[in-house]
Amino acid sequence: MRKIGVLSGKGGVGKTTVACSLALSLVKRGYRVGILDSDLTGANIHDILGRRELQVMNDRFIPPSAKGLRYISLGMIASEGDPVLWKGKDLESAAKQLLERTDWGDLDYLVVDFPPGSGSETQALLPAMDYALIVTVPSVLAESNVKRIIEMCRETQTPILGLIKNMTRFKCPSCGEEYEIFTEDHSFENLGIPTIAEIPLNPEIAKNKLINDFPVEKVLEAMKNPILLKKKKKTLKKLLLKFLLGRW
Repeated sequence: MRKIGVLSGKGGVGKTTVACSLALSLVKRGYRVGILDSDLTGANIHDILGRRELQVMNDRFIPPSAKGLRYISLGMIASEGDPVLWKGKDLESAAKQLLERTDWGDLDYLVVDFPPGSGSETQALLPAMDYALIVTVPSVLAESNVKRIIEMCRETQTPILGLIKNMTRFKCPSCGEEYEIFTEDHSFENLGIPTIAEIPLNPEIAKNKLINDFPVEKVLEAMKNPILLKKKKKTLKKLLLKFLLGRW
């Protein structure tokens, strides 16, 4: 089972839509696939695939299936609309348990929908991923956040498949003209990290919550040659920060 972490530096960039679209596209190609929603305080996978009752057997979670895709989300356990007011250690523990205590069966791929940023769930699960796929929008405000995710992948030695740029342009359904949504763009080609695909802002995607023509073949191709960034030497500044945080 190869695990693909779908990450983003910011919220609202379409990460969950990309994660579900990738997982379902893999199912359509005959692969056995599961998806884990590790965004515990903002779970949405069940909103796309359906809220089902989570079964527990022999201390193991039994994930339901939709469209041939096995899935699990904390939203299937927590009461709808109730906030998840857990501390970092609790989030870390819960994320690990959802991954490790779920009876996924025989899978070819497990797609993990991460929360935005580098919080507790991300720190807990990213080292267990075989690949990272980063979702962003072509905005200067997203650039620095993507840099942090890339550096986190470098620190955990997680191979990066590339970037999915979402909401890159808008095609008017009436006149057919295309418009750029953001005036500033970014890429990380200088680090060898490719932009795998650019997804337009499309009312059909918003309506269906899925990208029907998701470029899954490009993701599969990127798996043949993922980018593993060399670890940086620890600087005095980082060592001092670790000391101050009590992690010496």
